[in-house]
Amino acid sequence: MTKSLTLLLGLAALAACSKPSPHARNPGGGDVSSLDACALLTPTEIQQALGVAMKPGVKQTTSTSSQCQWDSQDESEAVGVSVSVATYDDALFHTQASAQKAVPLSGLGEAAYKGYPHAGDIFLKHDGHEIDVGVVDFKLPPPKVDSAAAGFAKSVLSRL
Repeated sequence: MTKSLTLLLGLAALAACSKPSPHARNPGGGDVSSLDACALLTPTEIQQALGVAMKPGVKQTTSTSSQCQWDSQDESEAVGVSVSVATYDDALFHTQASAQKAVPLSGLGEAAYKGYPHAGDIFLKHDGHEIDVGVVDFKLPPPKVDSAAAGFAKSVLSRL
């Protein structure tokens, strides 16, 4: 009986956590689970920008997001690129945008910021979605990492 009650409470908690916040929906955002984030960039494009051969992307999806992570073929390079397209959440976006490290960017989507939570990260609002692009490369100087992330963000926007 205790196991059944624990399981029931766990499922109830999971269901409560999976409901979108009242601010999560913006017309045009919709279900992004059918979107293939790994089709938004190619390992070749990433290699051209960063100079490192990349493995194919690994996709993860939920009903509110589609994500892809590419890692360097040579693990000693420790280079990674990620793209996430999620249903826009106004409260979350404004919380990130108000962070001290978030720097506004122009020319990307309806609103865009870089530098938060790390150098090489860009988050932007576009057509009812939040798009996050992240680049991790400890060998390149931060301005080049930021430039690569901006280039990837432009490519992603052109393919949505």
